[in-house]
Amino acid sequence: MASRRKFIATDAGAAAGLHPHHPTRRPTAGQNRAESNLDAEPYQVNSAPMCQPGTKWQWRRLGGDSMTQDARHGVDAMRSRIASFMRGLLALAALLAGGPAFAQSAVASTTPSTLNQANLRQATVSVTLTAAVTYAAGANVSHFTLTTAVPGLTVHSVAFNSGRTVATLRLHYDGSDFNAAATIAVTVDAAGTSHSVALTTGTVAVGLARWVNVSKETVALTEGGSAGTYTVVLESPPTGNVSVVVTSDNAAVTVDTDVTPTTRTLTFTTTNWATAQTVTVTPVDDNADAVDELALVTNVATGGGYASSAAANRTVRVTVADDERTGTDYDADDDQLIEIDSLAKLNAVRWDLDGDGTASSGNATAYAAAFPGAATGMGCPDGGDANQTPDSCAGYELTTDLDFDTNGDGNVDSSDTYPNWTPIGGSWTGDFNGNNRTISNLTTSGSGRRGLFANLGTGGVVSNLGLIDFNVSSTDASGGNFVGTLAGWSAGTVEAVSVRGGTVSATFIGAAGYGTAGGLVGQSSTGADIKACYSTAAVSSNSSSGYVIAGGLVGLNQAPIVASYASGTASATGSTGNRSQVGGLTGGTNTNGPIRNSYATGAVSSSQTSPRIGGLVGFGSGIATASYWDSETTGQSSSSGGSAQTTNGLQTPTGYGTGA
Repeated sequence: MASRRKFIATDAGAAAGLHPHHPTRRPTAGQNRAESNLDAEPYQVNSAPMCQPGTKWQWRRLGGDSMTQDARHGVDAMRSRIASFMRGLLALAALLAGGPAFAQSAVASTTPSTLNQANLRQATVSVTLTAAVTYAAGANVSHFTLTTAVPGLTVHSVAFNSGRTVATLRLHYDGSDFNAAATIAVTVDAAGTSHSVALTTGTVAVGLARWVNVSKETVALTEGGSAGTYTVVLESPPTGNVSVVVTSDNAAVTVDTDVTPTTRTLTFTTTNWATAQTVTVTPVDDNADAVDELALVTNVATGGGYASSAAANRTVRVTVADDERTGTDYDADDDQLIEIDSLAKLNAVRWDLDGDGTASSGNATAYAAAFPGAATGMGCPDGGDANQTPDSCAGYELTTDLDFDTNGDGNVDSSDTYPNWTPIGGSWTGDFNGNNRTISNLTTSGSGRRGLFANLGTGGVVSNLGLIDFNVSSTDASGGNFVGTLAGWSAGTVEAVSVRGGTVSATFIGAAGYGTAGGLVGQSSTGADIKACYSTAAVSSNSSSGYVIAGGLVGLNQAPIVASYASGTASATGSTGNRSQVGGLTGGTNTNGPIRNSYATGAVSSSQTSPRIGGLVGFGSGIATASYWDSETTGQSSSSGGSAQTTNGLQTPTGYGTGA
């Protein structure tokens, strides 16, 4: 199948503007990632949006026009309010920080001294102290902050040399393009958690944006049909001549720059850099196979201050619909995602866990029954590999809302098609895009890992999906169970997934083990990622002998959580002593699971005499930055991470009212 990589903000693919869940697909130009499918909640903050206009991703309205009346609740108000929620948590952090006075600078140097737009998303900055000063043993990523004119730039992680005199910061960039010089002042707190001494570095200058802009990011053609065009300009004035070399990676599409056809090169100067130049893309008629084609046409700039890096260049995705194809095209929009419009097709995903459109051994007949009369390669376009095989399907996408209450009587029982859903087992490693559609009223009960998926594997992605009124439960007597609305266990990327209502319950009845439950996923493991997600599900975990772990969003967290929240209840019952970990956002977390720009408001409780319990995090050693819990609605005054605020305080971030 075609190669994929999951989206992380520092990834070169993201820096190049590639689609976050597939390296060969780009979102529509001008899409804004701040338009997520999160519902409005009462905790609104007035601040700049998390992602400025121009960012290349979009999370459209949950459910679209076909949503039911219940599913529409709160969504119409979302667009004008959600951006402030996501970015506003950063504003809360700044207001609460009240940092220490700055001492004399003890910084010897910063390397590099200059960052430009081309490498900003992958940047590392080394901050070296003078020989007389070392970083304290307790210093970590929370002790490094950025004061910058570049929106969306934060410190993602930090590593120290053996002598603790050099800190290497990896930057995380979620912002938009910029066209003006900016300065980053790195503030270093070298006193560990005491915050008693602070040191300031020099500055890191950020230069002008240097990259190629294209008028279209997708061009659709038909084999034997007319050519298509797009235009190219530069983002900012170059220092000299710039050559943009245009190349197609698939012989099914030829390119012509109308300037130097032999070399297919565009030339921009200091005077014509903003004048659009045309590229023509032409489909080649193979008169042979019956396979759609996909070509990636790269536009690589060099010279004049422009570097030939992934961040500086643009790729145009050109699809060619084959004129000899027969059968049903299940990828009608040629986005490399097989279209799901029924529960039967959703069920068939279990037989194709990497999303390449080929059923696993022994399941071809059942898979074909869900997708009858499929065209070659399910209709997905060919990636232009040496063998010209139809290997470019990358996953699945919803094209309509799905409801497990198939007879519409308000109950999911034996009269419905799937009264007790068997989780999609194995490990999902493809791309599952909900297209801001919803799945409602799923019930799954049994043992082991439970949810829509049992496991999300490394490289697996689920995005833009709403899950409504799921009831997920697992009772297990061996080792432990993991239960979540979306998945029992995850090592993949979960982005813009919402859980509205429903219940999640884990019960462990063995002699030694644990029950782990989370509103979204039971356990988010090392290598996973959760961004812009929320849950309002009621979560509970119970055991008379083992550990009980419950979190409003994630039960046991070992991976980053960013811009997410939980408002459902989290409770633990059964065990005695300190065997529970229960928190409003996560039950337990560790150093691999930093939490940023997130909050929790649901009631948190445990029946144990000495529970490990918290408003945001029940137990652990993770880092929570710009993250909060409502001390009134959660009923908790403490947490293993994050900061407490009253309801009034969270609702009035510019002063926190009387609750400050």
